[in-house]
Amino acid sequence: MSEASVTTGPPARQHFLSGVRVLDITGALAGPYCTTILSDLGAEVIKVEPVDGDSLRRRLVGPEQRPLPFDLIHRNKRSLAVDIKTERGRHLVRALARRSDVLVENFRVGALARQGLSYEDLKGDCPDLVYCSISGFGQFGPMRDAKGIDLVAQAYGGLLSVTGSTSGELAKAGYPIGDLGTGMWGAIGVLAALHRARAGLGGAHIDVSLADTIAGWSLWEVADFAGTGEPPGPLGTAHRLTAPYEAFTCGDDEVLVIGVTERSWRAFCGVLDIDLSGDERFRGEYARFVHREQLARLLQARFRTAPRDIWIERLREAGVPCGPVNTVPQMLDDSQYAAREMFPSDVERFGHHRMVNTPLIADGAPRAHRKAPELGQDTVALLAELGIGDHEIRALVRDRVVGDAAASTPDTKAG
Repeated sequence: MSEASVTTGPPARQHFLSGVRVLDITGALAGPYCTTILSDLGAEVIKVEPVDGDSLRRRLVGPEQRPLPFDLIHRNKRSLAVDIKTERGRHLVRALARRSDVLVENFRVGALARQGLSYEDLKGDCPDLVYCSISGFGQFGPMRDAKGIDLVAQAYGGLLSVTGSTSGELAKAGYPIGDLGTGMWGAIGVLAALHRARAGLGGAHIDVSLADTIAGWSLWEVADFAGTGEPPGPLGTAHRLTAPYEAFTCGDDEVLVIGVTERSWRAFCGVLDIDLSGDERFRGEYARFVHREQLARLLQARFRTAPRDIWIERLREAGVPCGPVNTVPQMLDDSQYAAREMFPSDVERFGHHRMVNTPLIADGAPRAHRKAPELGQDTVALLAELGIGDHEIRALVRDRVVGDAAASTPDTKAG
């Protein structure tokens, strides 16, 4: 167990990951999202970035030209600006690793090994370290050296072949689910490995990849193929095994989605005031799936006779799963999300923009609670915690081995 993990006793309502220190050597989205989840659960996360800053800091958005993507994905964290291509910089990272419980990286496979910062390099001095590597295709296999991004993973893992319109026009998922999902799998792996490490059974190397994440979600499609022998294709908004389960346009041109099971079929027909009990095409869930196109045309004509919100109100009262197709602005202003603080806007804590919270609510999860750090905001404080004196810190700043947001001397350190 690291020095940072030692506590004198569990305080009331202690955060789930209080006392856990995470070294975040990541960029882009998948790795940072993994460590954001951990920070929202209460871990101390140290963002290790180049002296000239993470590239995401330079993606400026909006009239204020703020690095909003960086702000959203690096909340709660501390910033250490260090050049790991220098021996002194690598020495500092190794020293921090010895005082950490977790290290997360998403460099190209083998890149940190060339800097002497791989799991194999560190585990001798850090036997309890949980080391999570996030990559496009994983740490081994014939594709290990290929560069993988979200779109490539969606295609490679089969998702792109089944996402899109029924006419065959493909579409990627609108959210970068390969990146986000891999970050989640990384966090799950870290939490499981931490449990083992805290039982005194040693650390672990977690290997998660974007391609594996997408493939791992293919449950329905693999079942469909195994059952029919036919490669699954795009179904638009339809479900692969049941109907009606898709989107319909209503009388006011607004769109809703419904998912009708056998249990809710009678109630659904009652709301729409249609009697299909004598139609063999729609008798039973599988029959409705087989004849889903004919059923969809019939239902679409009925939904056109009233506004969306009227239909949603009636369907919900009858216990039929349904909902609106929200735009992003509508989602941000939704009362349900407001009640659950999914998109907090707090000028003092986060700035003028919205934050996107982790969807986990419990007294042990503080969620988003502090804005992203300035570049090198905590460099001097972290070096001081390692026992490095003022004179050496000045030299490291002067030689650009490290960067300090406040000034080039420890007298004005931030942290």
